[in-house]
Amino acid sequence: MSERYLRDLLDMAPSDVLIVTDYDGTIAPIVSDPARAVPVPGSAEHLASLATLARGVAVLSGRSEESLRAFLPIRGVALIGENGIEALTSDERAHLRELTARATAAVDRWPGVVVEAKPASLGVHFRSQPEVAAELEQILAKLIAGSGLMMVANRMVFDIQSRRGSKVRTMCRLMREMKPAAVLYAGDSRDDAHVHRCLKTARVARLCIQIRSNEVPAGLFHNADLVLDGPAEMASFLGRLVRRWSARPSGPPPIPETVAR
Repeated sequence: MSERYLRDLLDMAPSDVLIVTDYDGTIAPIVSDPARAVPVPGSAEHLASLATLARGVAVLSGRSEESLRAFLPIRGVALIGENGIEALTSDERAHLRELTARATAAVDRWPGVVVEAKPASLGVHFRSQPEVAAELEQILAKLIAGSGLMMVANRMVFDIQSRRGSKVRTMCRLMREMKPAAVLYAGDSRDDAHVHRCLKTARVARLCIQIRSNEVPAGLFHNADLVLDGPAEMASFLGRLVRRWSARPSGPPPIPETVAR
């Protein structure tokens, strides 16, 4: 962990900071059965505490909002499922229903591939059968051609959703609504790296955190300011924020110069 970046963040006024984190692989471990991916000890409690201190706290995930609420029944934290996709159009709903049926039939040959139907998107998980990734991607790409939907390759899952929905768009909306002076964003997948790239051009101080994984291409997170080794270290990081910000005196200090702008 880079102590310099941690010290700089701790010196900020928490009421100026928007904290947004991914779920799977960031505050919960990646497991073969997504229904068993519980948050690592301390992470939910620390997020709840930070919600009383920071400008805002959100969990932004490709999971459904219902799934997030089952794992994170905590007040004050915005739980944004399916990457913040807004209501689908009637055409998008029809395409998604058809795609779900066709994808389920197409992957039937692979017992380790699981199709997860969500209210506004579709996840095709292949963690239990990673050797089929290339062929699976080609099949799904053909299925969505001309549908107006898009596919994002994340960690052992292909997420299929409306082109109007993405973590980048949702982050831009959160920043417009909350007007933070600084943003902390943590994640581990391709979508999260895209958010880091977006924040690099934003006119706010930022701390972009990558959760290390050998399942993403080398160099994907080249805009990360800080790299942590897994969800447990992320929970520890959040705990240090809580302890420092809970003990700080009133009156905001200036934003440290070493925090990226």
